[in-house]
Amino acid sequence: MIHVDVDAQDSFARIHSMLQDVPRGIERAMYGVISRATTTAKTTSLQDITTVYDIKAADVRDRKNTTINVVTKTVDDGVIGVISYSGGKIPLIRFGATPQYPKQGATVKVRQRKDSPMTTLNNAFVARMESGHIGIFERRPGEYMNKRRGRSKHSEMIGQNKRGGKNTDQFYGSSTPEMASNAVVFEKVEAATMETIQKRTEAEITRILNGYGG
Repeated sequence: MIHVDVDAQDSFARIHSMLQDVPRGIERAMYGVISRATTTAKTTSLQDITTVYDIKAADVRDRKNTTINVVTKTVDDGVIGVISYSGGKIPLIRFGATPQYPKQGATVKVRQRKDSPMTTLNNAFVARMESGHIGIFERRPGEYMNKRRGRSKHSEMIGQNKRGGKNTDQFYGSSTPEMASNAVVFEKVEAATMETIQKRTEAEITRILNGYGG
């Protein structure tokens, strides 16, 4: 949850002061401000995820990986904006991985965060599935791996799960909800949202007063 700072509270107080005599003026102004702020939060979160994590914006936005819902609605005591992220873990190949395509005998290295060193995944390989999907896999050698329920020393090393196929396990990285909740990402999103609230307040007041004959 984004916490409203003192400056933003002052902005809301100004809306109430300037528009208290305009029919639905306060509600309309608040709706405009909050709607713009939630849009800013969505845009900023996608941008800042890619500054912290070694992943392309297109892979974060991909509907196969992520669903983002932005809602602004009026409630009994005001207006609220809600951004919700959903989606499972993203294939590790989508992060900073080499090679990006099947290459026989190549050593697979990967990192999720840009401030982390590359991790070598011994015995892992990049392969293309029948569906055309390319991923990082590790063969599951017999009953020993079955008892480990799809986890290996490599998945533990990078702190992520693997999902098993018939004979192999594919490596997965973080999900978009996990990346969006990262402290660094969240701090930047919160700051950008507060800035938008402050800037948009005067624009909404002026727009409504002009329409009301002010």
